[in-house]
Amino acid sequence: MWSVHMKFVKMHGLGNDFIILDDTDHRQKNGREGFETEKHCCEESELSPELVRHFCDRHRGIGADGVIRVCNAEHPQADFRMKLYNADGSPAKMCGNGIRCLGKYVYDHGKTEKVNLLIETDAGLYRLQLIKKEDTDRICSVRVDMGTPEFVPEHISARFLLFRPVCVSMGNPHCVLFVESREAMLQFPLKQEGTVIGNEEIFPEGVNVEVVWVQDAGHLWMRVWERGCGETFACGTGACAAVAAAMRQKKCGASVLVRMTGGELLVQYDRRHGHLYLTGPAEEICHGKFG
Repeated sequence: MWSVHMKFVKMHGLGNDFIILDDTDHRQKNGREGFETEKHCCEESELSPELVRHFCDRHRGIGADGVIRVCNAEHPQADFRMKLYNADGSPAKMCGNGIRCLGKYVYDHGKTEKVNLLIETDAGLYRLQLIKKEDTDRICSVRVDMGTPEFVPEHISARFLLFRPVCVSMGNPHCVLFVESREAMLQFPLKQEGTVIGNEEIFPEGVNVEVVWVQDAGHLWMRVWERGCGETFACGTGACAAVAAAMRQKKCGASVLVRMTGGELLVQYDRRHGHLYLTGPAEEICHGKFG
């Protein structure tokens, strides 16, 4: 029996799902009625790896790919801070789907009136543009400035050279493997190879692995193995890493729809500043009390 009692909201971006715990101690907006203002009682000491794993257990807990704490910002210019935990309890620095869920959460739950936000993460500061559904005040999608991809040495085992691997960081590490057909992508033994690559010495903190088929200059298909989670329906940073890797090998253009198990994300490259922008939906599934 767990002694902890917490309110939660469960959200997802293309099936990549998260438990949202609100640890803000004040409201940043006024004038909107009907929103819950009570603190969710999420204390740092309570989020042990064991508790995160229990939250994310799909049979005995709530079930999710990860846990997000929405916190007060420490950076003077930021609006909120995102603390992220993988399903296995390990901390993570950044998540493209997760940060979109956070953006929708803080607006829909009356924490802010702003539609342009600066979010502090362990990977740095990220700018969000919240996009409203036509003729409503509800957020239907979020555009994130994902920053500049950082390419790292590709010294991984020779067995993977057939896939022309590209290693790239989008605030978290990725290893992108290219295959020649959609069928090859679907049949790829992602669990086996993702586990092996994640144990390579050059990835001491593990790595996310994407297997990618380039349909044409504007469309990629992708499956992803996320460290600390396993195969997930979608990965925002993974989609950006796949596009960055494909652009580096001159396989795609500057605006690409990335198709994953859970749906599509739009990744756009700003040639002037060298930044990638990620746009996609975020949806609330349910809310409740745990414990």
